[in-house]
Amino acid sequence: MNKIVLSTVAATLLTMSFGYAAEQKSLEERIEALEDKEAEAYESKKKEAKLKKGKVGTFEFSGVHYFGLTSATPETYAADGGKYADDATGFEMRRNYVQVKAFINDKDYLRVTMDGTKELGANEVVKVKTPVDLNGDGDTKDDGEEISGSVTQTRNGYSNVFFKYAYLWLDDVVPSSMVDYLPATGVEIGIAHRPWIDYEEHNSWYYRSFNKVVIEEKGTRTESGVDLVNSADLGFNFKSKSEYFSSELGVFNGEGYHADKDAANQNNSSELSFEYRLTGHVFGNGTDVGKYKKDTDEYANISTFGLISDNHKDDSATLDQTSDKALKGQYDREIYGIHAVYNQPFFLVAAQYFVAEDTAQDTLKATNWGKREYNVWSINGEIRPIEDWTIIGRYDNYEWDDTLVDGADMASSVEGDKKIIALAYKYNKNVTFIASAKLIDETYTVDSKKTVAGNDDGESKNVYMLTTEVKW
Repeated sequence: MNKIVLSTVAATLLTMSFGYAAEQKSLEERIEALEDKEAEAYESKKKEAKLKKGKVGTFEFSGVHYFGLTSATPETYAADGGKYADDATGFEMRRNYVQVKAFINDKDYLRVTMDGTKELGANEVVKVKTPVDLNGDGDTKDDGEEISGSVTQTRNGYSNVFFKYAYLWLDDVVPSSMVDYLPATGVEIGIAHRPWIDYEEHNSWYYRSFNKVVIEEKGTRTESGVDLVNSADLGFNFKSKSEYFSSELGVFNGEGYHADKDAANQNNSSELSFEYRLTGHVFGNGTDVGKYKKDTDEYANISTFGLISDNHKDDSATLDQTSDKALKGQYDREIYGIHAVYNQPFFLVAAQYFVAEDTAQDTLKATNWGKREYNVWSINGEIRPIEDWTIIGRYDNYEWDDTLVDGADMASSVEGDKKIIALAYKYNKNVTFIASAKLIDETYTVDSKKTVAGNDDGESKNVYMLTTEVKW
């Protein structure tokens, strides 16, 4: 009897125990399901908030700085008819980019890049206000009598600060109905990148810190070259990317970011500069152009580039090569070029060739000068034998010929070549040290404003540099 009672009690307790356990498990499952639901709702809300906010109202800061010690030795000194008085050695702040991006959504932003430079032989030309005595009483401080005129002064070696870039970037301007037919296209509006130089500096020649690309270089204490275009200008630039092709097409004032359309030898006019780049990507994806990691990626690009710039402005306004009088004639400029680059983790090799022509618009003002024709080619390469070390080499060859207005034979000619060798050490991801040497030789067939009669070494020089690159 007792066994029956005990069995009954045990069975009852066991049943209650299983029931409680089942109920407890069911409760835990319901709590877990509720927690999962709440977590999903939280993640959904967070994702939705992120999609709505993106980077709106946020800022991204970055900087690129090139510091160096430079020694320049001209082939011929001024006392013997050369362009430079003596050797020059000193510290330089070659570029000092400080950049901010203000985002208006996930992908669109306003970019402003400030720049500063202090280089050997650099001059800043400034206008200084001066008071004018209106009534002739000798007092320029009388109320209502003081106005501001200006005189031009030069401050040698002054460190300028200026806007290098200031533009609105719209990441996708392709109409939704054409997305399936057109490559991804964005546009820069403002002081924007011109199509060629930014491409070359981020895919082929990575060393702006100690030498510009060949199309941009001009005659200075540490450089020589054709000075045909610079890296930024006021206007707009469409950038398109696809797997096999990328391109840029821009319309600009044509004078560069540091000049205007009513200066030197140019009238203020409605004529603009049309500039382009078209690149085929043999290896590598065109959507990554400009973002390759040269130490790890393989890519091969073939490009064509150029510009058609009507009423172009020459900074110096001294186009005449045969007389001692500066010419003020306006001229048109055209450039047509091809470029190829191949990179793999061990080495890079690149080559380019381009021709250009400046044609005088107003022969009455340019009585001695009608046309200048340029012919330029360049090769560069680098080898990375061990981690963090790079050996760099480059050779430039350029020439230009001037002809007279009446179509006479060549009036003057300049021929130049430049040899560069450098060794770079990557200290860390933000800092690189570079030692470089460049040997420059130029010859002139006749006397020009660059040099006095009988001297052909106006821009011939040797330049040695120690450079520190800083990027953050």
